[in-house]
Formats: sequence, structure tokens, C-alpha cells
Amino acid sequence: MNWRNTVKGMMMGVVETVPGVSSSTIAMLLGIYEIVIHAIHTLTTNEYKKAIRFLLPIGVGILVGLGLTISVISYLLEHFPIPIGFLFIGLIVGMLPFIWRDGLASVRQQVYSFPQVMLMIGCILFLVMLNGVVGADARVMMELTFSDYVYLFIAGWFASTALVLPGMSGALILVILGVYETALLALTTFELPVVIAIGSGVVVGILIMGKVVRFILTRYRRTTYAAIFGLLSGSVFIVFPGLPVTAMEWVLSSCLFVGGLVFTFQVSSKKG
Repeated sequence: MNWRNTVKGMMMGVVETVPGVSSSTIAMLLGIYEIVIHAIHTLTTNEYKKAIRFLLPIGVGILVGLGLTISVISYLLEHFPIPIGFLFIGLIVGMLPFIWRDGLASVRQQVYSFPQVMLMIGCILFLVMLNGVVGADARVMMELTFSDYVYLFIAGWFASTALVLPGMSGALILVILGVYETALLALTTFELPVVIAIGSGVVVGILIMGKVVRFILTRYRRTTYAAIFGLLSGSVFIVFPGLPVTAMEWVLSSCLFVGGLVFTFQVSSKKG
């Protein structure tokens, strides 16, 4: 069991509370995305023990990263939303050239087909439209009934796509479904019934979506990467916090954007 992967898991967990940024995006940046997808698929086969040995350190890291940074990330997003937004944009933009390249790996024709380009554009437009409904319902759910817990389970299921599909943010999906504030409060106050309802939905969703994503990656690798490229590009519109106002905010936002860009470029170069 490679516990060094705990660090990678922590990096994935850090972004789990940020609407617009996906932990699977970080996994792709670290070069472990397809390995994670294969391991998730293997959990339901005879080789499940091997998959558990690989996934356990990552899972522990995700929980540790989430627990250690949930308050910090919430504070930074509340008090410095624009600079932090530009940092995430830099991380995403820095990944795009390598996603483009990885999608064309192992194929003779080093171009995407017209349908694949249209798929990219469609994915971008899809996230732009989703951005229009973000924040539609920010209330905290109170006095939960059985049907509310079922809804939280379903919300967790949908949010699990963020763990297997780069560009899709679990936090963003929870925002769209109107349960983000409820989930965030439950995590910070250790409200176990809510955490269990959402968490069980995430686990079931990962097991199912992991198989789906592995299948399309195996059969339609270039098309899948075209969709991932589009989703990542579209996530920029979701993360975009608006333009800086003050001179200091411009400087800080610019530095963080470039820093995110350089960091992603360096990490992606080493993994490639």
C-alpha cells in the first residue's frame, strides 16, 4: 500500500468544497486519473483487494485534505473571492494543452474530428448554461424528513460525477441542487445523518460512474478526452469571479493566475 498517495489525495480533497473545481481535475493534473478510474472499476471484480490497497491512501488523503482546509477555503473564498478565483482559473487553463495532447496520444491522426470539436463546444455551452442557475437556492435545509434524506442521497449521487469526470464540480452540482449550504454546514458541525445521506450517495455513484467512465475511456478515448477538454474549458466560466476592482486586487489576482498556470504547467510536464 503506497501511503505516499495520501498527499495526492489531500490535494484532491482541498478543492472538494470549491464550486467549479473538480477533484478529478487534480487527479488528472497529478497523472493518476485513469489509474483511479481503473481501480474504482476493479472494486467490483475479483481483484478488489488490489484496488482497495491503491484507493485507501487516496481516500484517506481526500478526507484529511477536506477536513483540514474546509474552513480555510471557505474563509478565503469569502474574503478574497476574486484572487482565489483567478488562482483556480490559472490551474485549469494550464492543464488544457496537456489534456488536448493526451487525448491525441496513441493515434496517428493528430487532430480531433469535427464531431469531437462540436462535442467540446457543446460541453462548454453546457457548463455556461449551468452557471446561469448557480446559487438559485442557498438556504439550509431544516427539520429534515425522510424524503429530504432521499433527496440528499440523490444529490450525493449526482455530485459523485466530480470524482470521476474532470471539469464537473461536485460542489457546483450541490449548489445547483440547492443543498450546498446544507452539506457545508453538516461537514463543519459534524451532523452525521446529513453527512451519511450525501456520502452514501457519493459512494454508490462513484461505483457506478467509475464503470461508465472506464468503458467510454476504453472504447472512445479520444472522444472522451474531447468532452473532458470542453468541460474543463467551460469550468473557467463557472470559476470566473469577476474582474478585480482595486490595484492591489489586480496585482494579487495576476500573480495567483500566473502562479497557478506555472504550477500546472510544471506538474503536467513532469507527468507527461
